[in-house]
Amino acid sequence: MVLNAIAFVFLCLQAAGVYSDSHSYRYFYTGISDTGHGQPLFTATAYVNDFPIGTYTSHTKEFQLQTKWIKEKTDPALWKRNTQVFQGWEIEFKKGVKSLMSHFNHTEGFHTLQWMYGCELHDDGSISGYDLDGYDGREFLALDQERVIHTASLPEAESIAEKWNTETNEAERMKNYLQEQCIGSLRQYIHSGQEHLEMKVAPKVKISEQRMEKGLQLHCHAYGFYPQDIHVKWMRNGREEVPCLDANYVLPNTDGTYQIRVTIHITAEKGDKYFCHIDHSSQKETYVLPWEPAKDAHILIVIGACVSAIALLAAVIAIWRHRRRTVNNNPDYSVSPCLKKCDAIWGQGIFPSVLHIGQRFRRVFCLLLTEQP
Repeated sequence: MVLNAIAFVFLCLQAAGVYSDSHSYRYFYTGISDTGHGQPLFTATAYVNDFPIGTYTSHTKEFQLQTKWIKEKTDPALWKRNTQVFQGWEIEFKKGVKSLMSHFNHTEGFHTLQWMYGCELHDDGSISGYDLDGYDGREFLALDQERVIHTASLPEAESIAEKWNTETNEAERMKNYLQEQCIGSLRQYIHSGQEHLEMKVAPKVKISEQRMEKGLQLHCHAYGFYPQDIHVKWMRNGREEVPCLDANYVLPNTDGTYQIRVTIHITAEKGDKYFCHIDHSSQKETYVLPWEPAKDAHILIVIGACVSAIALLAAVIAIWRHRRRTVNNNPDYSVSPCLKKCDAIWGQGIFPSVLHIGQRFRRVFCLLLTEQP
């Protein structure tokens, strides 16, 4: 269940991902049914773009600021008031987890309740927002701002959505918050932290290959970039886009930048060329990096040929030694006629002289290929 909860947060972050040159203000709440996993029963975190403003947990009982420039440019009294608000939500979430466990017929075990909402201001001046609720890693309620109602994402949530829509004005209240108060707060953050929020760091890119039983896997790894929004794709011969193997998620680095890896499978045809294309707001043009096949294949061929030659030579020497022992143990055995026959064959040009084989090895070689007289 813990992994499901994390997956729900991650997918929502992807779905509500910030567009290039846009800004966002978001909140994430999580309540759990027990502390057996060492986690706080309740956690709330606020973000401006990808910067965590601060976090409240049931362990600390306080909203703690996490970003230096926000600490310097906001009123401390605001965050003290937020601490009181989150203390109230902690109580509500503890009740909510128990209520949903009963609603989904869960009497025990580890279960999660999550709430995510936020707003975005795009570079063209338009705004958008979202409000989602999840249980055990699955979305079960969502705000429809056009119809101003909550919609059920699971059959079990239909009765909850109906109750909220008929007995409360929660949908209208939340819509107004997202379009007015949330956007207003976001504009203030943009004004006070513009140099941080509009920072751009170009991606570093490298290509690697992995030999498979059939063909190759090519990996294009872009890393160390900011902001998060990026487009990476593989092209064949500069014209045809190659489908990637898996869903490609942008992952965070510990330094606040991001990374992504896009993988394709190929059975390289002669003459085909592959290129990784990267588009990012830090670059004026698409960055194109060609795949250059590894040269180790040629080295392996040479090594293989050398190993085979050594193995053959070892076999020849072993047989020669065996025959030599036979001659020593049998006085009646004479190799002179054999060698004469071998020399005659060699002189007829049956074995090419370009081999430049030494005299001694030549005789051993002949002995192996001619019968005794």
